[in-house]
Amino acid sequence: MKKLVLLLFVAFISIQISAQEFHFIPRIGFNLANTYPESFADMRSGVNVGVAGEIRFSKLFALEPGVYYSMQGYRYKYKGETSKLDIDYLNIPIYAKFYLYKGFHMFGGPQLGINVRAKGTNFKYSLGYPPFETKTVSRNIKDDMSPCDLSFSMGAGYTFDMGLIVSVNYNLGCTYIFKESEYTFGGSNLFRGKDHNGVIQFNLGWYF
Repeated sequence: MKKLVLLLFVAFISIQISAQEFHFIPRIGFNLANTYPESFADMRSGVNVGVAGEIRFSKLFALEPGVYYSMQGYRYKYKGETSKLDIDYLNIPIYAKFYLYKGFHMFGGPQLGINVRAKGTNFKYSLGYPPFETKTVSRNIKDDMSPCDLSFSMGAGYTFDMGLIVSVNYNLGCTYIFKESEYTFGGSNLFRGKDHNGVIQFNLGWYF
């Protein structure tokens, strides 16, 4: 453990020494979230807000770690009623940024999501045995969710001379959102399965 901490400290110091600039970037944006392969569901709209730091190594390349609160999940309409899956994460991406022309840049990198809130609203299911009674579930489902979500994010943006940054990106989930990936016979299988997060994000930021 001590060796790992020392290694991370040395790596951080090395990055700081080799970096030419550091910029502080607060951001706020709009999410369109869904899960796949649950492609039949509607997107959940929400917000993401947070802060990043750009470590600039040259005119062409930078690293950008950040921390964001992100509202994700989906909506599902059936027979005039809407079921809601609301999953909120604290997302921690580390982007590699490539400045291609003036302020235009492309970026991508891994992202760790920490589940901070999960709620299922108005989900209906039938018991898998007679008399096949229909039940409705509306409750906190944080215990049914995977505590962490790994994804890969990719996108593009533009940094204006005044400091305004506009960007769009897509977060592609690489791990299951539910703790239990396999369905069971009888009872509720509402919060099980092999679904992954998929999120489109539109963001505004300011370059300090």
